[in-house]
Amino acid sequence: MPKKTPKIHYLVDGEKKSVKAIYSSCKKRRGRSRYLLSVDAIIQKYDITIPVRLVFVRNRNKRNDYLVLITTDLTLSEDDIIRIYGKRWAIEVFFKVCKSYLKLTKSFRGLSFDAQTAHVAIVFTRYTLLSLENRFNLDVRSIGELFYWSCDELADIAYQES
Repeated sequence: MPKKTPKIHYLVDGEKKSVKAIYSSCKKRRGRSRYLLSVDAIIQKYDITIPVRLVFVRNRNKRNDYLVLITTDLTLSEDDIIRIYGKRWAIEVFFKVCKSYLKLTKSFRGLSFDAQTAHVAIVFTRYTLLSLENRFNLDVRSIGELFYWSCDELADIAYQES
């Protein structure tokens, strides 16, 4: 998803334009289409040129705003680009939750590869258990809230040494 900055330009119809300029100069699709606009463009950096497709979709959170998806695979249809991005977004959210709430990056300082692998497996298992708890109980709490709740519950458990 490219940013809407005036510093990055794409070559469209022989002109270098920013994402905002492309959106304002091209004709949008009307009605209830899955996407607002699709434009084939070229990214140029030094002597390298890469053909890309920019797909503009409506932002669900802000009705008057749009999001831009970019792909280098020009054989994909606009619907496929939107579908694939939706799947990738779920993966991005998964890693964000694991880093922010489940402390994937900060709670472990081991140097051994086996210990790091075990830590990642434990974090992913915690995420799986929390998401199952959330799904089965149709809980309105987010996974982060469930994590803090489960940490409070685990603090009350005393382990016995044998």
